[in-house]
Amino acid sequence: MYADAFSQFKEDSVGHRSTEQEQCPACGGPGRDRSYRIESFDLFRCRLCATEYLVQSPDRDPVASTYWDGYKFELYATDLVQANYEDRYEQILSGVETEHGRLESVLDIGCGIGNFIDWASRRGMRAVGADVDAGAVETAQGRGLTAYHVDDLPAEIPDGSVDLLTLWDVIEHVHDPRGLLQRSVRYLRPGGLVVMETPDVQFPARPFVIAVRKIAEPIRWSDMLYYADHQVYFSGRGLSTLMARCGLNVVDQQGMRSPTAKMANVMEHWAATGTGAGKLGPALYKPVDLAMRAIGMTNKLIMVGQLPE
Repeated sequence: MYADAFSQFKEDSVGHRSTEQEQCPACGGPGRDRSYRIESFDLFRCRLCATEYLVQSPDRDPVASTYWDGYKFELYATDLVQANYEDRYEQILSGVETEHGRLESVLDIGCGIGNFIDWASRRGMRAVGADVDAGAVETAQGRGLTAYHVDDLPAEIPDGSVDLLTLWDVIEHVHDPRGLLQRSVRYLRPGGLVVMETPDVQFPARPFVIAVRKIAEPIRWSDMLYYADHQVYFSGRGLSTLMARCGLNVVDQQGMRSPTAKMANVMEHWAATGTGAGKLGPALYKPVDLAMRAIGMTNKLIMVGQLPE
């Protein structure tokens, strides 16, 4: 969805082909082909910042994204999933406000059905969301929330008018994350803040699941962590460099785990549909989640940037 529909925020990728020098979308460094395919894409890794990213394979047809299928609408409308995310929002935003003061307004890029802007509104913020999916925007509006299609943002939101910009699990969906971030930062006031959440490429399970697939195809545990809807897999160094390239100063970075309720639901969905981890998913997830919790292992990056005054 975001990879092909965020037309306002990305470069045209037609003719994008695999070479040993594909530029990293995070830092601009040279890439190396990992000899690993994800649907119609080749997986590259940056030689400088270790960010991984997808490049359209020359011998395969592009694959259409289906991120906002019916299942995702149901998933994010689940009470327990929403409660998990609200705990996460509170933990992150309370820390940001402790360091930087009260935030009065927020623009959420990739707002989906509006869970974050609903929470932010109830918290007393002026909250506006934007998404590329008309169905998601309509659902958010039906909940009484202020949400727009991204194409309508320039007419609705003045430049330099918001305290906070959020991108929760969005930046990894676009082929040109620098373009997305540059065009989004325009709405921040001087001194305003950006909070981004994205999968962490340095999660230790990633090289393991790729090795399993290479050695023991058709065992495809890697489908849990690599798929075409995610175009870029950032390292901390890569994401911080991307922020710097867009004029932002990194003021905080932390790791978190994916919300338990969401992932348990996803595993059940994969088992029912024969995708991702398949039938093993629900059995594997609980002990893995408990082990990660016990040793403090994280699989997500949370990064906060600030626009200079």
